[in-house]
Order: sequence, then C-alpha cells, then structure tokens
Amino acid sequence: MRPTRLIISAFGPYADRTVIDLDKLGKKGLYLIAGDTGAGKTTIFDAITYALFGRASGDSRNDSKLFRCLNALPETKTEVDLTFEYAGKEYRVVRNPEYMRPKARGDGTTKEAASATLYYPDESGKQSPLSRPLNKEKEVNNAVQDIVGIDRDQFTQIAMIAQGDFMNLLLASTDERKKIFRKIFKTDKFGALQDELKRRAQQLREQCSESETLGCAAVSRVSCDEKSSLVEPLEGFKRLAAEKRIADWNELAGMLQKVVDEDSVAVDIARKDLDECTDKLSGVDKELGKAQNIERTRTSLAEAEERHTAFLQKLEPLKRTVDEAEAHRPEWEKLQEDLATLKNRLPEYDELEKDRKSIELKNVELSAAREAFSKGTENFNAQSECFQKLEAERDSLSDAREKKAQIDAQIKTLEMRREQLKRVAETVKELDDAEIALGDAQKAYLEADGKYKQGNSEYESKNRAFLNEQAGILAETLEEGCACPVCGSTTHPHKACKSVQAPTQLELETLKDGLSVLLEDRNNKANAAASAKTSRDGKRAELEEKLKELFGECAIEDAKKRIREEYDIVKVQLVDLGKGLQAETARETRRKSLDESLPKLRDDIEKLRGENASISNKISAAVAELETLSQKATELATKLPHKCKAEAERDIDAKQATSNKLQDALKKANDEFGACKEQITSLEGQIKSLKEQLQGASQYDILAMKKNRDEIFERQQALTHTWKNISARLEQNGAAVAEVQKIAARLGDLLKKRMMVENLSATANGGLSGTSKVMLETYVQASYFDRIVSRANVRFRILSNGQYELVRRMDASNNRSQSGLDLNVLDHASGRQREVKTLSGGESFLASLSLALGLADEVQSSAGGIQLDTMFVDEGFGSLDDESLRLAINTLQTLAGDNRLVGIISHVSELESKIEKIVRVKKDENKISRVAIEV
Repeated sequence: MRPTRLIISAFGPYADRTVIDLDKLGKKGLYLIAGDTGAGKTTIFDAITYALFGRASGDSRNDSKLFRCLNALPETKTEVDLTFEYAGKEYRVVRNPEYMRPKARGDGTTKEAASATLYYPDESGKQSPLSRPLNKEKEVNNAVQDIVGIDRDQFTQIAMIAQGDFMNLLLASTDERKKIFRKIFKTDKFGALQDELKRRAQQLREQCSESETLGCAAVSRVSCDEKSSLVEPLEGFKRLAAEKRIADWNELAGMLQKVVDEDSVAVDIARKDLDECTDKLSGVDKELGKAQNIERTRTSLAEAEERHTAFLQKLEPLKRTVDEAEAHRPEWEKLQEDLATLKNRLPEYDELEKDRKSIELKNVELSAAREAFSKGTENFNAQSECFQKLEAERDSLSDAREKKAQIDAQIKTLEMRREQLKRVAETVKELDDAEIALGDAQKAYLEADGKYKQGNSEYESKNRAFLNEQAGILAETLEEGCACPVCGSTTHPHKACKSVQAPTQLELETLKDGLSVLLEDRNNKANAAASAKTSRDGKRAELEEKLKELFGECAIEDAKKRIREEYDIVKVQLVDLGKGLQAETARETRRKSLDESLPKLRDDIEKLRGENASISNKISAAVAELETLSQKATELATKLPHKCKAEAERDIDAKQATSNKLQDALKKANDEFGACKEQITSLEGQIKSLKEQLQGASQYDILAMKKNRDEIFERQQALTHTWKNISARLEQNGAAVAEVQKIAARLGDLLKKRMMVENLSATANGGLSGTSKVMLETYVQASYFDRIVSRANVRFRILSNGQYELVRRMDASNNRSQSGLDLNVLDHASGRQREVKTLSGGESFLASLSLALGLADEVQSSAGGIQLDTMFVDEGFGSLDDESLRLAINTLQTLAGDNRLVGIISHVSELESKIEKIVRVKKDENKISRVAIEV
C-alpha cells in the first residue's frame, strides 16, 4: 500500500484545504518530514490512518471531536481525501468526522454527520468519473481492511514506528510485554485457556473438599458398642476424619461395614431376649389378675353383708312413718273438693271483670265524645269567619297580574341597555390591557436587544483572542513524556505561552451557546411586540364601532365616564322596578293561592258540620249502653263468695299448698319404705352370688406375686432399652456408611480428575515447582519474541558495529517472578550479558529502532506476508551521535531499498543534509500549517 495523494481540510492544524502530492516522492527511498514541534508532521500520518480506518494513529489522538481545526473558517469542511495504490490498482477514500458547523440559513450551528466513501478503480485500474463508490461507513471500513489485508492496529505497528512506543517495548518487563504482544499477536485466547484451567482446577478442589467434608461428617456420626473390638480402629478413623486426612476411603468404608454387620447380629439377639421376657411377663400378669379378682370378690361379700344388716335396721321405722301419713288422707280429700268448687267459679269472676272494664271504657269514650263535640263546634264557627275574610281579600287582588306585566316589560328594556354598556366597558378594559401588554412587550424587546448586542460584542472579542492564542492554549496541555496531539513528540523544549486574557475553547463554546440563546430570545421578544401592537389596534377599532352604536358620536377618551354615568342610572332604575315587581309578584301569588285554598276551606267547613252531628248521635248511644252494663255487673257481684278473681285465686293457692304438703309427706314415706325393701332384696341376691363364686377358691400371696412381676418388668425395660439403642445406632450407622461408600466412589474419580487438571493448570500458568515460571500465553508470545529478536539483531549488529546483540532471558530474576519475555543485551566486547536498561541513550535508541523494525517485520509476516510500500519513523534521532545517526540512516536506507518509501518524522536539522527528499511542514503567521515537497 503506497499513498499517492493526500488532501487535508480543516483537520488538526491544517485550517485550509491542503493538497500533498506524495507521488512526487517516488516509489522507494528515504524522505524526511521536517518542521518545528507542533507544526503538524505526525498529523500527516494521522490523516492517512484516519482516511483508511476511521481512527487516528495514536490512542491519545483518537477523539474524532478533536479533529476539527479551531482556526478553520466556518464554511471550510473538515475532511481527509486519500488516494493510494495497492497491487497496481488505485483506490480513493474520502472521510469526514462528526463536527458542528454554521447553519446554511439563519444563525447558530448544526451537526455535520460523519461519513465515509470508498471509490474503487475503474477498468483501467485508475480513478476516474466511472469509479464505483461505496458509501456506508461500516462497509467502507471492512472493504479497506480486505484491500490492504490488515486492520488499523496492525497498520500502525507496521507502518509507523514511534519513538515512545518502541522505547517502551525495549525496556518493558515480562508482564508489560505480555500486554503489548497480546494486542499485537492476539494471544488472549491462550490467556483465556490458562484462566479456564485454573478455574476448573479450583472447581475440582472445591468439589473434592465438599465431598471430603460430607464424608468426614458422616464418619463422625458412626459409633459402635464400647465392648466391641472395632472401637479403637473406628476412633482412629474418626480422628483422621476430624483432621480431613483420610487417605483410603475404600478401606474406611470396609471397616465401617464391619461395624454395621456387628450391630445387625447384636440387634437380632436383643430382639430374641426381649420377646422371651415379654412372653414370661404376660403369663405372670395373667396369674396375678386371677388372684386379684378372687381377693376383690371376698372384699365385696363382706361389704354386701354389712350393708344388708344396716338396711334391715331401717325398715321398721320407715313403716311407722307410712302409717302416720295415711291418717291425714280424709283431710286431703276435703281440700280437693273445695279446690274443685273454687276453680269452677273462676270464669264468673272473669265475666265480672270484663263488665267492669267495659263500663270504665264507655265512661272514657263518653267523656271524649262530649269534649270533641265542644271543640268541633268552636272550630266550625272559626272556619266560617276565616272563609268570609279570605273571600274579601281575594277580590282586592284582582289587578296584580296586569301591573306585574307592565313592570316586567320596563325591566327587560333596562337590562338590555345595561348589557350593552357592560360589553362596551369590557372592550374598554381589553383595550387598556392591550396598551399595557404592548408597552411591556416593547420594553422586553429593548432589553433583549441590548443583552444580545452586549453578548455579541463580548463573543467577537473573545473569539479574536482565542484565534490569536491557539498555540498557547495547545501548549498548556503538553506534559514532558506525553505525546503532543499535533506532532506526537514527547519532548517540548519551546512551548508557546498563552495570554491570560485568552479564553479556553470550552469558555468560547459556552459564550457562543449563550449568544444563540440571546439571539433567539431577542427574536421572540420582537415577534411578541409586533403581535401585541396588532392586538391593540384591533381592540381600538372594535371599541370605536361599539361606541358609535351605543351613543352615536362619542370619543374613546369620554367613553368610560359616559358608560359609568348611564350604567349607574340604569342600575338605580332596575332596583326600584325590581322592588315593585317583587311586590306585584307577591300579590299575584297570593291571589292564586286564595283561588286554590277557598274551595277546599268551604269543603272543610261542610265536613265539620257533618262530623259534629255524628258526634252528637254517638253521645246518646253511649249513655244508653252504659246504663245496661252497670245493672248486669251489680247482679253478678252479689252471687260470688269473693269480691274479685284475685281474692279467689289467693284462697285456692292456700288450700292447694296444704293439699300438696299432705300428699308429698305420704309419697315420701312410701318411696323411702319401698326403696329400703328393694335394697334388702338386692343385697340378699348379691351375697348369694358372691358366696357361690368363692366356693373352692385358693389363697394367694399378692405381695409376693407383685414383687416377682416387677422384677420381670424391669428386665423387659432394660432389654427394650438395649434393643432400641442398638437399632438406632444401626440405622444411623447404616445411613452414614451408605453415604461414605457413595462419597468414596465419587472421590476416586474426582481426585484423579483433580490431579490431572491441577497439573495442566500448573503447567499452563507457570506454577510447576522446580521449573521456570513460564505461562502458556507467555510461551507462545516467547516464540514470536524470539523471531522478533532474531529479525532485530540483523539490524542491531550493524547499528552497533557488531558489539551488541539482543538476547531473550531464559530464567526469571527470582523464583517467584513470571519469566519468559525479559530481554538482555549481549556485549561481544566483554562476552557477558546484561540488562538492556544499562545501554546509553543513543544505544537504547538504536536497540529500540532495531526491535521496532523486527516487530514490524514479524507483524507483517504474521499478517500473511502483506507488503506495505510506505513506512514512517517518528522522532528519536536527537539523542544520537554522528556515527550512530549515520548507521541509523544507512539502516533505514537499506530498509527503503526494497521498493519501499520510508519517511522520517523529525525536527533534527542535521537530517536535512543527509536526506534528499523533504516534506516540509511550517506554520504561517496565522498559526495555519502549510506543506511543501522538496525533491
């Protein structure tokens, strides 16, 4: 790949459209890109890299927002246009980054979107109007990479040798070189393999540890009989398990199985002994129960005989009590006859009480009727008088409707006039508001216009200061040892100074944004003032028309007074008419009410007349009925022995109490005598039955039998306890042994797998004891590094006049450090190796240059033998003496001899006398970079 033509526009320090005809440099040889620090030398390579891949050459200069030249005119487009040759064909790439540009119309800025276009060669292999374009940015990136065969990172490693980068490679440690080579040779997959092996080894260790922990916990739960011969071996294994030092899990599982087998035999023996003891206890319980039943029968017989004697003694006194109670029977029978007679006459008392209550109610009704007749007569007289008065009032209200209609018509006329006055008054108010709004809008516009003029003046002043001080602003960000964003140099001997009045780019952008806001605000305020004036004029015309309709000729200035005076008059008239209307409405309402109520009142009077006549008839009937009831009640009262039913019921209750007492005494005496006879008969039968049961019964020693039973029961409990303990231990041991056997089987496979993976992980991660600590990724990188060092030594031996040779150190400086990518230098003058850090500054540059060229050769070879026809070497020659400088130039000329162009980017003036082709970069008086090619 050889660039033939480069156009840079508003890119970096190149404010104008700059055309660089690289084809003048030819197809091979050495050329110099010369110029002061910050002139824009490295920007040429940045522009080529950006055109090809959409990114600059250095990571510190890769922000596309910084590509825009701050000194460029607003209308100048930021763009890079590169034409290059590859395999005899000519390609062209045009790119622009995203940036802010002035709007085509109006003020302010707008965003210019990033774009990329690739033009393929026509049929002749050259660029022409017939060249086919490719416009999508991603597709352009992929197409360029397919054409040149490498990506951006490989291109910058092969085509650009920067002093800071290859000096870092020379002096880097193993860990630092690992990071560099990982990026260059894509060896991260080997690092990923190392990490995966380490992760899997740790996972297997954790699995083994987890299984061992579970197994050891299971061992701790195993126990055996204290008299067993397995006690000592089991305790030994349990101590090993507590310390997690079980070596042979299969041996442990076999021993634990013996414990389980021993307990299985013991539990069968214990079960047999327990069954025999249980059968014996059952027989003893049966014999003891029989003896206890006989003893209980003897006790029951004695108790029955004793009770029989006691009941015989009670029988005679109870018979005498029965005879005494029977002597009062005639008295009881006489009471029963009297009670029947009294109870039969109780209904006659109810009839007497009923008549007395009827007489009482009739007296109440008669009194109420007489009172009602008196009130009805008074009400009738009052209603008749009221009717006559209301009839006269209705006749006096006959003209109310006509007067109300006249007043209502007058009110409607005045209300219409009042509404007209109100609408005109509202228009006057709206005109006043429009006048105020117009004044406020005009005042706001004048204030906004003043702020905009002031802000524009400040922005213009600061913008001029900013443009005049770009070099100083850029110099403020430079630090020794860090690359310049323009030229890439890491040394800055003569930095420009910035004026204290000059603003930063951020301050200028902030002022510009603020000015856009002020302009927009001024325009908005101007539109608002114009709108307010239009509104005011419309309201004035509307008011003049309404005044003419209302008053005829009337000036706007007199409108308020004229409206207010007439409005007050109308208001007073409406109040007076309203009062009159209210009075006539009340009169009309009253007349309608009377028209509705008088007929009903007449009907009410007639109804009262009829009701009074009916009450008079009821009074006469009640007097006659009351006389009949009184005569009947007097006759019934003379026939009854008691005055009332309550007195008769009290007499019945007293006689019934005496009768019940006599009856209860007789019943109690008979019940007690009968119960005593039944008890005697029952006990005689019970005694006979118990004596029959005891015929031929033996005598037993109950206490001795109980003692024997208790001894057998205690033996049964002991045997049960022993059997349960052995069974529980057997169940627990069985579960633990099964778990141990399962874990032992699994651990066998896991331990083998863990050992294999741990060995692989230790090998890949450089952790095997007794060997060099070289990781797999480092080992792969070392093979690349050996080829790089071999290629570098071809040039380094020439540059050092055969004194030095680079050697990869095979052993680490200590056993704890990772090794494999450390670098020594072999000094043939002494025959000894030493660290490359001991080289002098000039020697370090030559070694770094050789190593960088070797790296570029290896990367180019790894990329598939891609041949780049152009290479750049950036700075670093200032530290060389004359001889070293001559050797470096000769080496680069040799490098350029194989149909390759090599460009040296440097501000060292001595190089101009040694190199014939020069690309000179200078900044003019306006700080704008210019390029000239001298051949």
